Amino acid sequence: MWVLPRTGLHCNVEAETAAVRPLVQFAALLLLHGLLLGNPEPYPAAQVANAAPRFAVPILCTDNQHAAHTKARGTAVIVDTSGVILTAAHVVQEAQLDCTLTVLAPNDEWSRASKFYAFAVQQCSADPLLDIAVCHIAALDRLKDWSFLRAAQIRTRGWKAGSFATITGFTGWGWFPTVVRGQILPPQLYHTHEGCYCDVAVSVETHEGMSGSPIVDDGGAVIGVVTLAGTGKFRGASFGTSLANAVGFLRKSGWSGPLAW
Repeated sequence: MWVLPRTGLHCNVEAETAAVRPLVQFAALLLLHGLLLGNPEPYPAAQVANAAPRFAVPILCTDNQHAAHTKARGTAVIVDTSGVILTAAHVVQEAQLDCTLTVLAPNDEWSRASKFYAFAVQQCSADPLLDIAVCHIAALDRLKDWSFLRAAQIRTRGWKAGSFATITGFTGWGWFPTVVRGQILPPQLYHTHEGCYCDVAVSVETHEGMSGSPIVDDGGAVIGVVTLAGTGKFRGASFGTSLANAVGFLRKSGWSGPLAW
């Protein structure tokens, strides 16, 4: 029924050391020029929309020994410009000593972006049942990089089944996001065989690298985060945790931002 395998959901990711930092910055430069290994058009039917939200950012996994070995690990949502992101827990759970996690923030809207700024993923806390994680990020280079962060609006109510939602994520090639759109399915609680729960589903297929992607309503607010893609009879749908279900965890993790109504 489900894809995206899990292991233990423990998250305690520390910032990279000074020795690793040049590797991460070099990897970001490679990404900027579209030189990462992979398929340059993994999903040609999924177009990059002008509406791709700036608060959706890629999470990169860089081999600490080989900076060229960098790939998109998943997607995150910036929820606070002080450096707080929300993503799927399994995106950050496998970060180990041989892998440094960073996010890249664009200098403009994704459709016009020409430069990217790297931030180290630091302390993370996770809710295993919801498969979500809140992490803090730190600028790798200049203090002015913080000015390029844009925070999402969070909506916990008001969306309805049958309305449309957009999902923006990063599938592993270049710096442009993949954008897909579908209808929100009737509310139902889904229990995965890994023990996680999903309470929001959208009638569109997502791909590897899009875990942690924001589910955005037509008002531009984030209503959920993608954690799973359906298989078998559920193929063609994507599942996640709603912000209505996750806002309590966000608050406990220190997020104090406003809610969109």
